[in-house]
Amino acid sequence: MKISLVGISGCGKTSIYATTFASKSPEDTKSFRPTVMYEVRSHPYLGLNVSFFDFGGQDQFRADYLAKPEIFKETDVLIPIIDLHDPDKFDTAVDYFKKLKKAFDDLNIKPTVLIFYHKYDAQGYQKELLDTNLQKAKGIFPKIFENWNPEERITSIYEQEKLSIVFRDLLVANYKDLQSHVENAEKQLSEIKAKIIISDINGNVIVHNVPGISAGLQLRADLRDFISSCNTMRENFFNADSVYFKGESKEADKEIEIYIFKYILSVLLMRPKDLDSASKDQIKTLLVDMELFADLVVRAHQE
Repeated sequence: MKISLVGISGCGKTSIYATTFASKSPEDTKSFRPTVMYEVRSHPYLGLNVSFFDFGGQDQFRADYLAKPEIFKETDVLIPIIDLHDPDKFDTAVDYFKKLKKAFDDLNIKPTVLIFYHKYDAQGYQKELLDTNLQKAKGIFPKIFENWNPEERITSIYEQEKLSIVFRDLLVANYKDLQSHVENAEKQLSEIKAKIIISDINGNVIVHNVPGISAGLQLRADLRDFISSCNTMRENFFNADSVYFKGESKEADKEIEIYIFKYILSVLLMRPKDLDSASKDQIKTLLVDMELFADLVVRAHQE
């Protein structure tokens, strides 16, 4: 999958990627320099190789790659990013996006379009102006892509969890019938009295009920390492597509279990030993659903 991030310089393209996919905090992004021409970053997600094209937004770079629009070929998802902190650049962004739209039309490419109204936060900006800028932007930018049926999201790197869910839903949508499984898992996790993290084997969180365990889509480093080690054991020792590991502490009266389904999906359970029977039954149902989830992903890859 190829995702192209486009917008005027300073709109936050690189920061969006870094805080969602590279485990960076919003504070880390303050030292980022402007992107020169464009940068390509790859990220595995549920066995899918996702390529992010971060197109520099400065005048000279926009002119250079608009003169060679072939770079946009094979774009599956186009994400135009509007900086709500800088409404003075709306006109420049409109002109840029219109030229981009023409370039895609000339190439006979019709990607999925997801418009980000970005920097919806009061970090260094007057809060009372945000909604004014948002309403102005919503009256302008969807019209550019109206025959592509664009979707719209209000985003901020200071709300990493919400931003990660936007990308998770975008990536899961690439797999037929998976969105309903994700929504069902979210409901199940809200009811189960145990800590549960569902991720792919690369540590990209799909759904969880454990506060503070991720930065964007990426799990905490120690948990990523743990899942990776278990997956290595699965591959090199058990020679099986699916495995189950369990550990327990007599002193703390806790158990930890990890299930790897179809070499692609991880379910990490952390629970007390005296877990109630209703939650145990719910966990069994969840595990059956996640095994089916993994089957659907593998089947999609094969097709």
